[in-house]
Amino acid sequence: MMITRFTGPSAILAAVAGLAALPVQAQDGPNGLQKFMLYRSFVQDADTCAVTVENGTAAIAGINAVSGAATCPDAFAWAQLTNAVAAEFWTWGIDQTIWPESPLPLCSAEVTSNCCDPDAAPVQGDQPTQCPVFRADYDPISPLPATPNGKPAQGVINHRGLVPADEIDPGRLLRDLELELVFRNKSMTDYIYRNDLYSREGLGARNRAQNAAIKAGDIAGAHALEVRFPIDAVMVKADFLHQDILMDQGLIQDIDGSDVPNNPDYPYLTVYLDGDGGEEQVPGYYYMLAMTNASKDLPTWHWYAMEHVANQGRCDYIGCNDSFGYDANPTAQAGANFGTGFIPPKIELNDDKVTGNDPLFVSGEVYDPAETGEEITAELQALFQEMGIATAATDPDPRTISAEDPAWKNYRLKGTQTSFTTATGLPTGTGATITEGGFVNSASCTTCHSQAAADEDGTSTLAGVGAGWRPNLLGYQQVEMGTPNPSWFYGVGGPTVTATQVDFIWGILNAACQDPAGNHGTCTSYPDAPTIASTD
Repeated sequence: MMITRFTGPSAILAAVAGLAALPVQAQDGPNGLQKFMLYRSFVQDADTCAVTVENGTAAIAGINAVSGAATCPDAFAWAQLTNAVAAEFWTWGIDQTIWPESPLPLCSAEVTSNCCDPDAAPVQGDQPTQCPVFRADYDPISPLPATPNGKPAQGVINHRGLVPADEIDPGRLLRDLELELVFRNKSMTDYIYRNDLYSREGLGARNRAQNAAIKAGDIAGAHALEVRFPIDAVMVKADFLHQDILMDQGLIQDIDGSDVPNNPDYPYLTVYLDGDGGEEQVPGYYYMLAMTNASKDLPTWHWYAMEHVANQGRCDYIGCNDSFGYDANPTAQAGANFGTGFIPPKIELNDDKVTGNDPLFVSGEVYDPAETGEEITAELQALFQEMGIATAATDPDPRTISAEDPAWKNYRLKGTQTSFTTATGLPTGTGATITEGGFVNSASCTTCHSQAAADEDGTSTLAGVGAGWRPNLLGYQQVEMGTPNPSWFYGVGGPTVTATQVDFIWGILNAACQDPAGNHGTCTSYPDAPTIASTD
């Protein structure tokens, strides 16, 4: 089955015809902020992009995966999402099972006992706690944790009125209280396991070996030690919030005939988490508000962010850009035409000045489809149907995530990112209001994750996780955008590799020592020869 979506110049010209339908405007033509949305509203997909479904797998039609991710990033995002949902990504490995708190060493010719063997057949029952685990390999599958960043949900207080920033950017409060789970597919989990990237000893050994190779003049050897995940590696980062938090914030309500509160107009995906029995675990219903997903189909990965349609501030500051899944009213905002693939951030004209009519952002409001005109495209509707996504009339079981849950249709593509800059040199970026709450206007998936690197001790050298030196107007630290800085990774005097880039994977922050040397984050020793496994 082929699902074609035309999004190029022909679609834009058709949208321009809607200018005649503009409502009466208080402003005289487009304002400055609307013009500046030129830099956020680029059409991502070529006008011939199409999705095909063969043997239960969605892909870009007619071209290979790499070209599809680069040429049709929005269509590719929806294809990747449906593939991940059909594969039940919620059963994949998570950071808590891939990076054990007390890891054992990788088995080798020298280490044959009390070690981790990636070739050992999974023993059904209790999963190992000291070796990387792909959860779907075991029966029963280990439960998901129920700890929202260590902050018990019953301790939530309503900050509104106390912290003005939470009123301006409500996503920031939710970010501080979320349960963020990163799911990694089998290919990605195996690569981390077999290449000994699950412990600080393994990470540190890579960096030490690279520098030893450079010192010996073995430049090819230094390159061979670079971390490069296989092209079928996929990760899904989902942001969940406890029922008590959403009730506290007025984002869900009791519904007649249902034991589970939700948004009556646009229900969230829900899951009941018992947790693992730990003291800080907070059992209960959790609701998915956003996702930031990536696949290694490109050297810098293909990134895309999804948001629940009712998220407050969903398109604030940077807008929402989708060439494939949903059409919006191109002239819903008076003064400009943005085409059907872009929802501009809300603005208002500033009448406080004696002269001038400067526009300002309006933040923290819901972008209701009744206002934006959003409607699912026939192509996405067909893709969902073909992949068995959102096919049920109601949620089959609020306690579990399922592909059939119609709530999948309540999530929208915020944007995609495939490079550090545009062809004209503009820094690219995208971010979800929950995942990047407080700094969504400067968020860049590629730049942030490019900083993921480990030094000779196996520790991250840029623990700010993408952070830069500038605070924004709310006081939150902005993150870097654009091309990486070579000084993050290299010392030019030697040269030396001060930090080995770990192919955009911040999961290394969870890496622990097999044999800690005190409480300083360093290990007692590091292997002379790091494990390098084939990706074939």
